[in-house]
Amino acid sequence: MKLHHLRLRGIGPFRDEVSIDFAALGASGMFLLEGPTGSGKSTVLDAVVYALYGSVAGEGASSERIRSQFAEPSTPSEIDLVFETTHGVYRVLRQPEFFRPKKRGEGTTKQQAKALLWRLGSPELIPEVLADTAGQGAGLTPIASRLDEVGREIGTAVGLTRAQFTQTVLLPQNEFARFLRAQTGERQEVLQRVFGTEIYEAIEKQLEQMRREAAGQVDAANAGLAQALARFVEAAAIDDDEVRAALEGHATGHRFEELAQLTGQIGTDAARAAQDATARAGTARSKEAEARTAAEAAQTVLQRIDRRRQLDQLAASLAAQEQQAATARTRLEQDRAAQPVAGAITRRDHALTLQQDREKERDTALARHGEAQPELVTLARRDDALDALAAATDEATSQAGELTALVELEKGIPGRRRELTERRDNLDKARAGLAGLDEQIQARPGARAELVTARDAARAAGDGLGDAQTAAAEATTRLGQARTAARLAEQVTAAKSHADTAQQASAKAAEAEAEQRRRRNAGLAAELALSLAEGDPCPVCGATGHPEPAQPGTDHVSAEQVEAAEEARRGAESAASAAREKLTLARSQHDQALERAGGLDVEAATAAQQQAAAAVQTIKAQQAEALRLEKALEEHDKQTQALGARREKQAVAIEGEASALDAVTTALTEDEARIDKARGEAASVAERRAAHTSRARAARELREALVAADQAAARARELAAEVELGSFEDDAAVRAAVLTDPTRAEFEALLTRRATDQARHTDGMAEEGIAQADPSDNARAAAAGQVEAAREAVTAAQAVTAATDQEAGRRAATAQATTGAQQRLDGAVAQVRAVGEKAGAVVRVADLATGRSADGDRIQLSTYVLMRRFEEVIDAANVRLAQFSESTLELVRDTGKRGARKTGLDLLVIDHRTDETRRPETLSGGETFFVSLALALGLAELVTAEAGGVQMDTLFIDEGFGSLDPEALDRVVAEINRLAEHGRTIGVVSHVGEMKNRIAEQIHVRRTPRGPSTLSVSA
Repeated sequence: MKLHHLRLRGIGPFRDEVSIDFAALGASGMFLLEGPTGSGKSTVLDAVVYALYGSVAGEGASSERIRSQFAEPSTPSEIDLVFETTHGVYRVLRQPEFFRPKKRGEGTTKQQAKALLWRLGSPELIPEVLADTAGQGAGLTPIASRLDEVGREIGTAVGLTRAQFTQTVLLPQNEFARFLRAQTGERQEVLQRVFGTEIYEAIEKQLEQMRREAAGQVDAANAGLAQALARFVEAAAIDDDEVRAALEGHATGHRFEELAQLTGQIGTDAARAAQDATARAGTARSKEAEARTAAEAAQTVLQRIDRRRQLDQLAASLAAQEQQAATARTRLEQDRAAQPVAGAITRRDHALTLQQDREKERDTALARHGEAQPELVTLARRDDALDALAAATDEATSQAGELTALVELEKGIPGRRRELTERRDNLDKARAGLAGLDEQIQARPGARAELVTARDAARAAGDGLGDAQTAAAEATTRLGQARTAARLAEQVTAAKSHADTAQQASAKAAEAEAEQRRRRNAGLAAELALSLAEGDPCPVCGATGHPEPAQPGTDHVSAEQVEAAEEARRGAESAASAAREKLTLARSQHDQALERAGGLDVEAATAAQQQAAAAVQTIKAQQAEALRLEKALEEHDKQTQALGARREKQAVAIEGEASALDAVTTALTEDEARIDKARGEAASVAERRAAHTSRARAARELREALVAADQAAARARELAAEVELGSFEDDAAVRAAVLTDPTRAEFEALLTRRATDQARHTDGMAEEGIAQADPSDNARAAAAGQVEAAREAVTAAQAVTAATDQEAGRRAATAQATTGAQQRLDGAVAQVRAVGEKAGAVVRVADLATGRSADGDRIQLSTYVLMRRFEEVIDAANVRLAQFSESTLELVRDTGKRGARKTGLDLLVIDHRTDETRRPETLSGGETFFVSLALALGLAELVTAEAGGVQMDTLFIDEGFGSLDPEALDRVVAEINRLAEHGRTIGVVSHVGEMKNRIAEQIHVRRTPRGPSTLSVSA
């Protein structure tokens, strides 16, 4: 992977747009990214990682810091990166999420993060593409526009995860030294993340889960076998303890052949017993059927005797009712003859009554209208009365109809007069309102001038918000730095105390070592004497006789004790050196924070920040007031315009209403004249129309009364002619012959019942065996005795059948249940066998992968893989470390144990100057840096190979060079130059002054007095 160009805006301390041409910087193979602490050097690396992966470089660092605190609230931040891989040349543009002011109202709203990715047709198009900030130029092919899609495409193109990228391409500040000092667990997490070996732990967990599942399946299969055996014993109703014990022994001992033989014999016995019981039940059912047949025959004889006795009783009843039936037949025949005649008489009498009623109604009508309408009564007495009255009705109706419209017109006259008066009053009010509008319109210009003056004053007071916000941001930054400086001052005090304590401990350890060496030197003669033998020469004087050898004192010191004191002294010196480095770092950080705070303490910085914030709020309040007044001015102009339109509309309406009232007045006068003419001598037109209506109604009523009387008389004559008495003497004889409905129904029911009973008797005697049956009491008693005896025989046969059926059912159920239980038992046996075979293989593989196997070193699969990878990293790192340390230091894997814990991923450093094996914590600052750098470079090479041979043409190393002496710095820079000679571009991030003299191509990052940083390139 190779970086071509980076452009930033609103990122970290960079408020304004800055850009870096990596292609120009990489001409010599190495460039320097330099600047004061906190100026934004690491931000450049964060921007590269964020452009590619959407998060910053440092492990655990928050991506929220990518957004510049100096950026305008409404302006989005941008990172624009052009890079090249084996898949092509790409351009990615990212905008981090941020909170911008709401377009309406107070507060802020979240602007979501955005990402765009393009592929370039050719590297030669890069300058043209960089000038196309919209990303729409020729040569750009859009690939993705969603965050997840962009991340997926870049991951494919680069071939590395973010964790791998920061271990191979970009080595963040303090990150690679942490890998050197890490504990086993931390180092294991790093290696797993970088090499992606989590899959081996997943395999271990999966195999362990499979082991547990296999054990559970074995237990479940054995439990299923025990349950199936219990059900078999229950189904076969086995109560023999020896048989039960044999079955359980075969099952628990997995003697499945013996178990199958025994259960098969039990099933055969149960089936044979069921067959025997079924045969006995069949015999019993046959005997029961014979008894039922005999009982049914005896019952039939008894039923025929009872039937014959019932029919004889019915025949006697029919003979007793013969006279009553004859009378009913005669009366019904007379009733049928009188019914038509009686109906004609009734209709005639009704017609005569109606004729009398209609004649009375006619006379009443003539009398009622004689006084009010005498001329109509006269017409009613004429021979052509009907025609004359019809003509009078039509004439009066026509006259009333002609006045209908005028009656309605007459009704509306009072309302129209009132409406005319109201409209005239409203017109006067409208004219008064129009005068009021004219007064309001004349007063509007003065009020508008006052609003303009107030708005202009508020605008003037609200200028300078940007400067005030910048000042407030700077004051906030200084306050934060002042607080940081105060906190760091406490850390300086603590670090100084710790350094003093460590220095004292170091001095004491040196004194203790010197004392141990002095005491050992004093006792060397005695120590040598202990190794003397009679006849051997003394290593000091050469004598072979040793009459008075020196004896060791009680305070004699051994070589091991001296070595322990020396080790303690080295540890104390290392701790003192580390404490001094921490003190120096704490003082440097405190001085930098105090400088960034402008020399202010927390109290002064707080007051300055509050004053700056208050100034911003004051200006914002004036701006809000100016905006309110501007809206008020717009509203004032809208109201003025609305008043003018309203005035014009009202004037037009008043003019139109005046013209309309003139027309309404004229129409009312004309309608009143028509009504006066139509009224004549009557009080009103309505009264005159009512008189015509009354005359028409009277003529109609008289004519209808005459017609009804004539029609009733004609109908009475017609019905009287229809009455013919026939065989009856008079009307009374006809009425006497007619039966009432209840009597008629009673006679008809009597004859119907008699006919039914006669048919029942005839049909009954025709039934089989009835005519031959003996109805005597003796014959019936004998038949009843035979029925009772037959029923008792059936009951006895049923009891035998029920008992044999129950026994057969029980035996059959037992045989069926035994067969089913035996099949389930066979299935359970097969399951135990299958599960046992499968579980054995799973357990063996799981034991091997999880380190539980008795074979081998009991190392887990994941640990074994990481150990091999770790050894490869160490081998690659030692190649670089030999150059850095002039072959004085070498990394090895610690294969020992710490207490009872076997590590496998611990590091040791062999110091070939003393042939000592040292722990990483004992390394000096410079040693720690180049050992860590060698590890990081070795890890980078291995990860590159693991990623499918991904070629990394750009590498960044962030900080750490300040801990090296000039000679070590020369060696490290020389090795980095050798890396660059192989086609890589190495970016070194440092604020060490010596690096500026060694590296020509440089990126300069500087803070401005007002807070934001600037960036320039020297290439």
